[in-house]
Order: sequence, then C-alpha cells, then structure tokens
Amino acid sequence: MEPETKTPLENFVELYSQIKDKFEQLPSVLTKLSSYSDNIVKENKELKVKIKELEEKSTEVEKLTKEATDYKRQLESVENQMKGLREMYEEMTQERSKDLEIQELLAIYTVLFEKVFAANPHTKILLLLQGVDKEIWTRDELVKTTNFTPAAIIKALHDLRNNDIVELDESAQEVKLIQKKE
Repeated sequence: MEPETKTPLENFVELYSQIKDKFEQLPSVLTKLSSYSDNIVKENKELKVKIKELEEKSTEVEKLTKEATDYKRQLESVENQMKGLREMYEEMTQERSKDLEIQELLAIYTVLFEKVFAANPHTKILLLLQGVDKEIWTRDELVKTTNFTPAAIIKALHDLRNNDIVELDESAQEVKLIQKKE
C-alpha cells in the first residue's frame, strides 16, 4: 500500500496534538527562564559591585602596606640611632661609675687610714717596717717611735706574726718584715 499523503494542515494538527501538552507548559517555563535570567543579571551586578569594592579595598590595603613599610623603615632607623645613643650612654655611665667607684673607694680608704688604722699600732709598725731601709727593729725602738705602750706593741707584733706578716725572735725583742712591697 501506498503511504497516504497528508496535507500540511493535517501534519500541523498531528504535530500540534503531540506537543500540545508540552506547549501549554511553555509559558511557565518561559516565565521561570525569564526569572532565572533576571536573577543572573542581578547577581552579576552584585558581583561587579563587590569586585569594585574589593579592588578599592585592595588598593587601600596596598597603600596602608606601603605606609606601614615606610613607618617600619623609619622606626628601624630611629631604633638604630637609639641603639648607638644607648651604647654611648652605657659606656659613659660605666666609665663614670668606675670613676665614682674609685673615688668613693679612695675616700673610704682615706677615712679608714686617717681615722682608724693610723691610730692603730699595727698600721704604724707596718708603715715603719715598710718605709724605712732598716730591716730589723727592736721592740723598744718601735715603742719610742710610735708612742704606743709596750703592751700594745707586743700585742700588735704577735697579731702581725700570727698572720705571717712579720718575723719575731723568741723573746719578741726584734722584728723583721717578711716581705717588703716594692
């Protein structure tokens, strides 16, 4: 049999009946498509605004970073200068401290020597034995030269002997300095 030939109108009607249900859904699909497209356009605009804001913030951050780097360099320069000043100050302070310590120490020694030790028979005996070229002194010579009592001289001589500073004979009549300071 020969295939029947349909008229264009019949073809249209047949095709229309096949897609009629789907065609009725087309307005809903088009509405959703339009809404979806509008959302994409809106989201695209929002993203462009955010990108612009982020670019501005990025530029600001770069500017702040540059300023921070400049401030850091300036701070390091000031710190280096301060380090030099600090070192100079510490050196001056140490030198002055040494000078003050020596002066204070000398003042203490002077007071001790003038007020305490010079009045002490031990000191006067040592000064005599150290300062004079005479090696051996008698106890009587020490009594007459220092103006201390014989008992004070004997006690001082025994103290000096016990500390290995002088040599005494058995009768404690003669004394000799063990080692003279040159």
